[in-house]
Amino acid sequence: MPVMTIIVGTVIGIIWLVICCRLTGKIRIKSTKVTLTVIAVILFILSVADFAGTRIGAVIGSQALEKSGALLDEYLKTNHGNVQLVRSGVPVSDVSEAINDLEALLPRKISEAGLSGIILESLYKTALTKGFNIIRAKTDLIVSYAEDGKVTSSTIITALKSEINALMQRIVFYCTIVTAGILAMYFFICLVFASKKPKMVNSSGGGM
Repeated sequence: MPVMTIIVGTVIGIIWLVICCRLTGKIRIKSTKVTLTVIAVILFILSVADFAGTRIGAVIGSQALEKSGALLDEYLKTNHGNVQLVRSGVPVSDVSEAINDLEALLPRKISEAGLSGIILESLYKTALTKGFNIIRAKTDLIVSYAEDGKVTSSTIITALKSEINALMQRIVFYCTIVTAGILAMYFFICLVFASKKPKMVNSSGGGM
């Protein structure tokens, strides 16, 4: 688990919150001060949850991906060990055909690979469809994992795991950028309100 990264991110968030609260503390209008402070606290909580959640989710996803890949590899070797793609591989020039062959060999249901569950079944079907869409567009990546000019079922699975892991890391990165952007904008808003000087009220009176 990326514990240290989460701790550092949380500390930075706390510093942001303290500075925002100091800025809102300078606002003279009580209702505005309270509103901006409450929003700052809510943003801090949501940001920390997003920062930690995406990273923990990526780690869990990567572990699940590794386990699923191992199960599928074992399934193929057990049930289709006599197929050339699984046994010894095919030339890299046949990589597109190899992808189609692998899709036909993989189990249609997750229960065939030794797992069970309605949610897992749904996730498996979705992952299978999207996974093959990804690797069909990434044949060069598969070839880069080839050994001795041969592409095997294990090669394709390894390339797919690599690409999905990279996708998860990109999602984490973009979520972090969006969160940082929101916090930066809110900090600027607090700064603007804190910098405003209270309007002077002119009082005039007359006597008889």
